[in-house]
Amino acid sequence: MSCSCKTVIVTVLLFIFMGGLVYANGHSDPLFLQIQSAESPITLDGKLDETDWQRRFDHLYFRANFKPSDVEYGVTQMDLLVHSETGVYLDTTTTIVRILHYGMDLYISLQSDDKYVNKWGMSWEGDGLFMKVTDADGIDREFKLYFNATGTDPDIVYEEHVAGSGEGVAYKMPGTIVNDTSQVDSGYTAEMVIHLDVLGYTEEDTEIQVIMNIFDPDGQTGNAGEEWNIGSYHKTWWGSEWGGEYRILKLADPPHKIAIKTEETFTLDGQLSEAFWQDADHVVVARGSHLSTGGYYMQWGDTLNEYEDQSAAVVKFAHNGTDLYIGVESNDSSVCKWSPGWEADGLFLWMTFKDLIPGPAERLEIKNMYFSGTEGDGSVFELNANVPTGGAEGTSFEPPGTVTHTETNGADEGYSLEVVVHTDLFGYSDGDTVMLSVCIWDLDYASVDAFDQHGSDYAPNWWGTQWVDPTFEKYYMYRGVVLSDQTSVGIEDIGPAELPTTFSLAQNYPNPFNPSTTIEYTLPIATHIKIEIFDVLGKKVANLVDLDQKAGLHSIIWNGRDEYGNSVGSGVYFYKVSTPEYAQIMKMILIK
Repeated sequence: MSCSCKTVIVTVLLFIFMGGLVYANGHSDPLFLQIQSAESPITLDGKLDETDWQRRFDHLYFRANFKPSDVEYGVTQMDLLVHSETGVYLDTTTTIVRILHYGMDLYISLQSDDKYVNKWGMSWEGDGLFMKVTDADGIDREFKLYFNATGTDPDIVYEEHVAGSGEGVAYKMPGTIVNDTSQVDSGYTAEMVIHLDVLGYTEEDTEIQVIMNIFDPDGQTGNAGEEWNIGSYHKTWWGSEWGGEYRILKLADPPHKIAIKTEETFTLDGQLSEAFWQDADHVVVARGSHLSTGGYYMQWGDTLNEYEDQSAAVVKFAHNGTDLYIGVESNDSSVCKWSPGWEADGLFLWMTFKDLIPGPAERLEIKNMYFSGTEGDGSVFELNANVPTGGAEGTSFEPPGTVTHTETNGADEGYSLEVVVHTDLFGYSDGDTVMLSVCIWDLDYASVDAFDQHGSDYAPNWWGTQWVDPTFEKYYMYRGVVLSDQTSVGIEDIGPAELPTTFSLAQNYPNPFNPSTTIEYTLPIATHIKIEIFDVLGKKVANLVDLDQKAGLHSIIWNGRDEYGNSVGSGVYFYKVSTPEYAQIMKMILIK
């Protein structure tokens, strides 16, 4: 292998924000949500009857005292005003907020069981959503979808501050009469679309800053004088109530990727040493990646556990005729099997026959995973009985420093996998789009010699779907890999107009950070580049890059370690990028 797994990961993880705080606080107040792409545009009727809304993906619960589970997240904070006439908050409403995107259209749905749907007296507020979205120029833009109209049983009101930037509608459940306190309502559902291109965003933009506030006034009819005299008023928000502290929507989940064409001799050894891998299209399957669909980590509600080794896997695609090559490079520092069960680190691939989605009993499973549990073993390759005989092959490679199924040797140096799928046996031809789903398991500190219910980690991430099983995921989803005529998706295929024209260095993200951060930079020409880390006294801490690089966008991750591999302490650090033509220094903060 030409370079270690970790070196390869550093050069291709362009968009990872590992966000450990999301897990440490029990699935409350996530710093970001990974936004899955819809299979088709959503019809705005407020009913949420599209298959896309019913899939299993990360979403927010706006509710007092909510206890989340794996793909459910509690929000930041709440405020409750109870009036003396009632004395208690009688209607403990749950409003579920789900978010999808289709290209540059951002779809937001509300599913509320509110028993009293009404306007807040004669103020501007009412049941529903108040939202701010930061546009491409950094300006806050307000969107409101709420019941703030007067009179008997009015419809929801949609408001925007940028003309043509969206629309919204609601569906009142049978039995819901807005502004009527003589009966108990049955809640409502609502849908809103925000056209991000109208806000200045392009398809290259993957992170959108937002705040979300759910209003819940109860027991009022929308008349003057009620505001501070009767009923209750509950607000729950994600980010901050009115703005200033934001959360991130990561537009993720590309529905298609390219398998580049190659005629190079392929050796199935797990090492990804062939030249074509360097120019292959890929997805990064990891928490927070804009190139994967989703994932979860909950440890079954164990608040004492934290997901410390949030691994990432780069999954690459190439083909020779109908042979589809899939390569995986992971920076996992604990390569093992889940001791209490069958699950293990590695690749779980779901296949389809051409133009035929398998039913539950017909699932096509290809597994290249570390099943054995025996110290030092490589992966175990398995096909289930529904896969055509000889339909796929696979193996693994463990670089020096990785000893599987034990924690006594210290941190592992990751692993790599190779799989070849003979897609002609599944009915595909050269040029077709192969429908499949990629799930990467990430089990940590779970070997027999280290398993602990509060310390061992269990986390799958996926591109497509986790389980092809309607009892778990009602509407599972496949993604397409095109057996194309392209021979590269690397920098050579980018037209001159798309190449960067200047040197630039971006602020690291996240910042402050713990335990790692990403540094992005652009080179307008091929040149020699150095990236160094210094402490506040000017002492060099680490040398991250010292090599020749092509023109284009590049990134590297600093893991908070010095040049000897030792963790450095909290504090201010500086990163310096220098070439013969350019130099710049920027500050970053490590907080442990």
